[in-house]
Amino acid sequence: MNLCGKGVWLSHSYDFRRAVEMATQIEAGHLLIKVGHGPYYFPEIARELVERVYSLGLHPLAWIQITDYAPSESLLAIRQAIELNYEKIVLFLGRALVTGSQLEPLAAALASAPLPLEKILLAAPPLAHLPDAQAVKVLARYCQGGWMPLCFPYQELSVQQLLDRDVYQSLSELSLWWGATPEIYPVLVPLSGMRTAEPFLPEAVIPWGESVMQHGVDFFSVYHAAVTEKALWPILQSVAPACQPKVETRVERSVAGRAVPQPEYVTATANDTVWGLIDRHAMQREWFWMWNGHLWDSRGLPRDPDYLQAGWRVRVK
Repeated sequence: MNLCGKGVWLSHSYDFRRAVEMATQIEAGHLLIKVGHGPYYFPEIARELVERVYSLGLHPLAWIQITDYAPSESLLAIRQAIELNYEKIVLFLGRALVTGSQLEPLAAALASAPLPLEKILLAAPPLAHLPDAQAVKVLARYCQGGWMPLCFPYQELSVQQLLDRDVYQSLSELSLWWGATPEIYPVLVPLSGMRTAEPFLPEAVIPWGESVMQHGVDFFSVYHAAVTEKALWPILQSVAPACQPKVETRVERSVAGRAVPQPEYVTATANDTVWGLIDRHAMQREWFWMWNGHLWDSRGLPRDPDYLQAGWRVRVK
């Protein structure tokens, strides 16, 4: 069965409470629990958290950090997670300097084990951002559940550009490795960009979310709860997976059978002011700050009615 909805990753078990809070706020139905790292399996965490997730009415997915150290021993964590009724198992490559040849023992172990390959997914950066793209090729045929591309700012690329260019333009090559076009389940990684000190700001999520909806994505997730600022949560809540029926939300409501348009954004220029935008778009001041206050708050700035930084994405409707 394909994934549908949204998910929140946990890097550590002590992030569970925050992950549940975040899942509630962004309307996510899945929690991704780390049950292993390299050859090490975390039995107590795996057993305790899967029960807690089910008790909350959520869907538990397990993830395992794959490393270059004894990768074939990750098979234990995979088997145990399946026995504990985790719905999917994610093999997480991340940005690790793992080569295809180093992962061949794991591929051989997966090939010889009687596993439900449709339950196994692969999470990795786009091919252009891997030290060795063969790492994905070696594991692809054993991860028939789909590909979870990690979307993070990289040098001059935004998360939206990375998704549009480096994920969807590589599908022809990936289809050869998977044997068919894999399901694509993007993962937003709201960390500082690689090789840059610039912080990850809320307005970077808006175009990424728009791109997710334009591509008709059925499931996306956020890695991970501890590093995702609360200022991002309302934006993530507004991103609607294609598989979910349209329901009345804070973003889109049905009035007398007529759908109200989606939120509209403008990019602020050097000549714009808060009052100018409010006047130009006939907004109420309270609505402006409710929609856009995170732009000031996330930077520790006072909500100055005159100050507006050029380049900010500002909601006006």
